Amino acid sequence: MKKILLVNTYHFRGGGDSTYTFNLAGLLRGKGHEVAFFGMKDARNVPDEHEEFFVEPIDFRKLNDRRSLRDCVSVLSRVIYSRENRRRFSKILDRFNPDIVHLQNIHGHISPSVIFEANARGVPVVWTLHDYKLICPNTHLLVDSTRQVCEACADARYYRAVLKCCKKGSRLASGMAALEAYAHRWMHVREGVGRFLTPSGFLREKLLRLAGFAAEEVVHLPLFIPPEMFTNGGRDEGYILFMAKLDSIKGLHVLLDACRLAPSVRVVLAGRLEVPHAEKFIAALPENATYVGMKHGEELNRLRSQARAVVLPSVWYENQPFTIIEAFAAGKAVIASDLGGMTELVLHGRRGLLVPPDDAHSLANAMQWVASNPPEAARMGQDARRYAAGEHAADVHYERLLEIYKGVSDGMRGHRDLPV
Repeated sequence: MKKILLVNTYHFRGGGDSTYTFNLAGLLRGKGHEVAFFGMKDARNVPDEHEEFFVEPIDFRKLNDRRSLRDCVSVLSRVIYSRENRRRFSKILDRFNPDIVHLQNIHGHISPSVIFEANARGVPVVWTLHDYKLICPNTHLLVDSTRQVCEACADARYYRAVLKCCKKGSRLASGMAALEAYAHRWMHVREGVGRFLTPSGFLREKLLRLAGFAAEEVVHLPLFIPPEMFTNGGRDEGYILFMAKLDSIKGLHVLLDACRLAPSVRVVLAGRLEVPHAEKFIAALPENATYVGMKHGEELNRLRSQARAVVLPSVWYENQPFTIIEAFAAGKAVIASDLGGMTELVLHGRRGLLVPPDDAHSLANAMQWVASNPPEAARMGQDARRYAAGEHAADVHYERLLEIYKGVSDGMRGHRDLPV
């Protein structure tokens, strides 16, 4: 397994999928492997020697807003099976000649057509899943308009997405997402993947129970934290840090309501602002909440190191958010929703506090407790750091991943000796 091709839509540091992709590239290169990337062209991309082969960008939001028949056809032709993207992928396979293809987030912009090209050439494929797209047409097992967790499309009953208008509150968008899901099922996309990797055990269980995956198809492989991310924290400045995309799925509305209920607690928000009318949003923030914009690198590390704790009140089934495990590596306790993969990380009272999802009063009480009990918050943070050093260490991740690569490469699809 000398040469690995990493495939992910976004080739810039943004969400958890791109964070993992870049972290993994650094880990593999540090162990002597050759790594190449395949993604989508974007002005924000990190420069790459193979970017000439990257797929052309597409603005799904703009196309969906126009809602013309031509635009619907353009979207479907891109997301279901893109001949052009397969052609571009074939060119990077010609140049790089990888031993294995490791997929991350490919739905929509890239499409599973790249899987068929890899299969045609006999190149094994593994796929790390960062969401629930293979179960839910709306990706997050959530109804957008109500922010309610939903498992109605279990057992490939994707038509229920249309009945619920779950995607963007739009029957058209929901119908197109359902059609994509049916098409990929009929095309047997799953059968072209040697192993699916899930960062959380929660996601693995959902794939087995709701989507009929066989146990040997899916391996639970936790994410890892690069060694340099492990610190003992900095000077405690007393604030609670929210560091995620600022939108409703991350529980932003719950957090702001909690801020109003706990006015003595200082909260700092860092991340990409996804809400409409950004200026009005910032002007209307509670007095104890400060938005500092999108932060990366040392700026974000400093914010995290000086926080008393980190908060993530998401209303969806988070998989294994870097927000939490990076906070743990910095020795910070986390306040999180008692939901999804977050419950595997935040043991209540030991590595942080769990609160009922979408419950501003409970969140406010937890924030107030952390703000008022710095020694206990510090103790939980150190417990969290010890846990992360054991369960999310880079070397442990590498050894398990190489075992998976080797098993898939040796044609061991379905071999039950692989770890699950």
